Amino acid sequence: MLETAKKRNFAKRVPLYFLGMIVMAFGIAIVIRVDIGVAPGSIIPYSISLLTPLTVGICSALFQVFCMLMQIILTRRISPALILQLPLAYVFGFLLDSFLWLLDFEIVSMLYRILLTVAGLFIFSFGIRAIVGANIIIMPTDGLAQAMGKKLGWPMSRGKLAFDIIVTIVGIILMYVFSDNAFAAVNIGTIICAAGTGPIIGLFTKLFPALDIVDKE
Repeated sequence: MLETAKKRNFAKRVPLYFLGMIVMAFGIAIVIRVDIGVAPGSIIPYSISLLTPLTVGICSALFQVFCMLMQIILTRRISPALILQLPLAYVFGFLLDSFLWLLDFEIVSMLYRILLTVAGLFIFSFGIRAIVGANIIIMPTDGLAQAMGKKLGWPMSRGKLAFDIIVTIVGIILMYVFSDNAFAAVNIGTIICAAGTGPIIGLFTKLFPALDIVDKE
């Protein structure tokens, strides 16, 4: 009975995980298209895409792989869950490019840009909540934030904050050195996403407890 319950729960986790990934990519694509700053986790991929012929999705996948390698360096171990982050990084990059292609719009009004950024924030936060609830594999960026926290003896929340600060600074430096717009990826939208992601995920945790799929003991 226990094994049957675990298999049943795992069968629920997989679709929930990929639903979360799709929703997260869609929300992030909205924020990128609005063009008033991207979420911290997207700053470096977006900056590189502006400086090279590579798409945001490809840059995102490469950045995810870099985060995976950094996890290996920090933890000094390789696990199956860590290795599985590699193909999922490219799946996410493909989804992101697909949504960016579909959402080919331009908005002039700053009010609409802010409203769409908030909408995108809610959407990708729900996607993150679904991925966490599926409890299979975390995204490489979150895995690196977690690994940083453990290495420094910090909780994941502080590790995530440190990660966000680092990638924001690196993104600004990249654009400052190689372009004439140091804040091309960092703007009011970045502040909205950085400040709102945690609280909104917490809200979704309270509103949708069914998203947590656990094995029955």
